[in-house]
Formats: sequence, structure tokens, C-alpha cells
Amino acid sequence: MRYELLTDLGGFLWWLLIKFCKTNLEEEQSKNRWSRNIFFLIIIGLILSFITAKFF
Repeated sequence: MRYELLTDLGGFLWWLLIKFCKTNLEEEQSKNRWSRNIFFLIIIGLILSFITAKFF
């Protein structure tokens, strides 16, 4: 899969920040949740870029 690294990272962040490690990480990184994981990663990137642009 072309975006496997991004979806795994997005799934890990979702699992860590939103689910608070209560679900199975492998389930969160599965192929049927790749779109949510990429979307979540994009949102985290937008928040971090806004904070960086605003305060630095």
C-alpha cells in the first residue's frame, strides 16, 4: 500500500490520543480505517502548523 506508513502513524496517534490505548492497535491500523487515519494525521498537522505559525 502506498500510504501504509502514514496510515500506521495516523492509527497510532488516534489510538494514543483519542482511544487512550483502550482498543487494539492492530485494529486501528487496519486497511478499513486508512481514510480516518490519514484524515486524523492531516488534522494534527494543521493544528501543529497553526500553532507554529501563530507563536513562532
